[in-house]
Amino acid sequence: MIKITNDYIKIDSKNNTLLLGIFKTDNYYGAAHSWATLLYYGKKINDSKDYSFIIKPEIYMASNDDSAIAPRVMSSTGDCANRESFLTVCKDGVFTNRFNFVSAKIVDGFTSPLPTARNKGETVCLTYVDAYTNTTLNQYYTVFDDSDVLATHVEVVNTTDGDIYVDKLSSLQLDFVADEAEVVTYDGAWSAERNRHDTLIKSGKYVSESILGISSATHNPFVMLKVNGKVIGLNLIWSGNHKELVEVSPYKKVRVLTGMSDYGLYYKVSKGDKFVSPEAIFLVESSEEAITLEMHKFSLNHIVNPDFAYKDRPVLINNWEGTYFDFTGDKIYDIAKKAHDCGIEMMVLDDGWFGDRNDDRRALGDWDDNVTKTGGLRNLSDKIHALGMKFGLWVEPEMICADSELFRKHPEWAQAVPNVEPISRRWQLCIDLANPEVKDFLTDKLIKLFKDVNVDYVKWDHNRSMSDIYSHALKNQGEYFYNYYVNQTDMLDKITKACPNVLFESCSSGGCRFDLGMQYFMPQNWGSDNTDAYHRIFIQEGTLAGYPQSSMGAHVSSYWHSNSSIESRFNIASIGAFGYEFDITKSTKKELSVIKKQVAYYKKHRKLLQYGNYYRLGETSLKTNQGGFMVVSEDKSEAIAVIIDDTQNNEFNKLSYRFKGLDADALYKVTSRPQSNVKKQIEFTAYGDILVNGEVNFGKFAQLETDRADFRGSFASRMLYFKKIN
Repeated sequence: MIKITNDYIKIDSKNNTLLLGIFKTDNYYGAAHSWATLLYYGKKINDSKDYSFIIKPEIYMASNDDSAIAPRVMSSTGDCANRESFLTVCKDGVFTNRFNFVSAKIVDGFTSPLPTARNKGETVCLTYVDAYTNTTLNQYYTVFDDSDVLATHVEVVNTTDGDIYVDKLSSLQLDFVADEAEVVTYDGAWSAERNRHDTLIKSGKYVSESILGISSATHNPFVMLKVNGKVIGLNLIWSGNHKELVEVSPYKKVRVLTGMSDYGLYYKVSKGDKFVSPEAIFLVESSEEAITLEMHKFSLNHIVNPDFAYKDRPVLINNWEGTYFDFTGDKIYDIAKKAHDCGIEMMVLDDGWFGDRNDDRRALGDWDDNVTKTGGLRNLSDKIHALGMKFGLWVEPEMICADSELFRKHPEWAQAVPNVEPISRRWQLCIDLANPEVKDFLTDKLIKLFKDVNVDYVKWDHNRSMSDIYSHALKNQGEYFYNYYVNQTDMLDKITKACPNVLFESCSSGGCRFDLGMQYFMPQNWGSDNTDAYHRIFIQEGTLAGYPQSSMGAHVSSYWHSNSSIESRFNIASIGAFGYEFDITKSTKKELSVIKKQVAYYKKHRKLLQYGNYYRLGETSLKTNQGGFMVVSEDKSEAIAVIIDDTQNNEFNKLSYRFKGLDADALYKVTSRPQSNVKKQIEFTAYGDILVNGEVNFGKFAQLETDRADFRGSFASRMLYFKKIN
């Protein structure tokens, strides 16, 4: 609920309050001025007519610093503060702004060319006017009936007589009175995405940013901030360049900014037009665990397509690591038949089905069936459907190869600066999606393809970051990145609405575009090209800190598996949208038996694994040689935990575990999933209180794996099932 008075704006979520104060003075550098101050953000407080005792902003400014500036939710450029500002609007070459708070009102809604959270509650709009440019700024805050997450974004409206240019525009600003802050980021690289990093900031500025044209594996837009004993989670519903900034000043001031990066941004806004920032979401809690749980629920209830939000994710098999480009339609059908015998539910045909695509040097952009190779995609799709399986297809629409029919017809559609040799990566260029003509072509082409082939699933890849930023459709290249994602939003919106039953999975050279902007249209996102089970422990732990497990693609594969057993590979991959990725026709009879049992167990507990409340077990990065994860049903009647022993055959180390999320007063029966490499299973009963608060000792379970000699340098794992029995 949102309440507005002359002096305060009180924004209440389910359990929290964001309290803003409106401070007014007649003597701000000799002129009248008003601004919105951040008075309080934390657990819900009672309504009151007076909060003036919390913060009393000074009416003067110090001569050379920002010591007198009260905490704010929006800051201008050029106001004598030695901190990063929220935005910069330029007119006639002047980069100074002085935005004055004008009004606040509850509105029915708003429009945006970008995706914003679904199923909104009340929204309040704060309006400011810049004294220099006469530009209007509208700042929106939205509450949700079932969540403590708040959403916010802004729009710059040109109410002047000429053109203005936006040089910088954030989505969210939070200021706190504190002398230090700790920021938790999830950074990495290809095949090592979203590894956790903790940074304590006592002075200066910390920036986490992507300027690669995508959210990137380098720095994910989800971050957590620890300040004044509270934990704040932040994310963006956006898939492009982003920037998260935490700054600590010498005057016990902490500023947090998040939004799109200002790299390459110089956006022209003509008279009467507006420029809209991506929507940011944020949340305050007392623990990281609470942030994770609430972010998961918010994503499912307010980001993911409602038709798929709580829908079972099918167990799939992908042919990529089994065949690469060397396949025929008959070979894919043989894989599907063998997979179907093991209970697998979907066959996904990866790269190589189109144009002259027999290696990765050609044909991207030629999205036409290579009938000679596939035997006809629709024919293959019908045969696989006749098995009772679903059929999926790989595409990479945002790329183009110089050796392609599309490039030969439209070389100007490639992202390239005129008269400059473009940088090629993987023998491909990015396509110019900032060009509406390209967007319309791809939209029509892909809708027809997906319908003609009758696909159930699409793996949408994006295998390189952007370079040579230029569009022939733009006069001002400072608009490129933003227009790219406006057009991408329109394209994905039209495609997903035209193909409402298709499950889309985003992929970007692995997990290089794992963000809420893509998740809005694509309920799944490939976690990483690295499917080695040990490495995946850390990749998945970082991913699941901010994103629900049903959104994370995780497979058992052949390529990365040399140091872990097939049972541990299953245990680790089971926490995501699960599948396999190898040539199953080459599997032995024993391996097929193992796979069949794994699939049956996963399907039996699929709802719990995909949608249960997620908890991390043990220390991150296995600092104590043990770790794992746990999912618990909403009613706490059942749970699954995977425990990990990374002692690497240490004969003297007996590990014990504490579990999470269980009903303290309930009695649980605990049993281990039968594993082909373990003779002695685990079975006992215990009350939830001792399971959560005590130390449950499982002994040296690594040494009990019968294939341990084959994987002596790797970890061991067990999957435990908890069932309430009273």
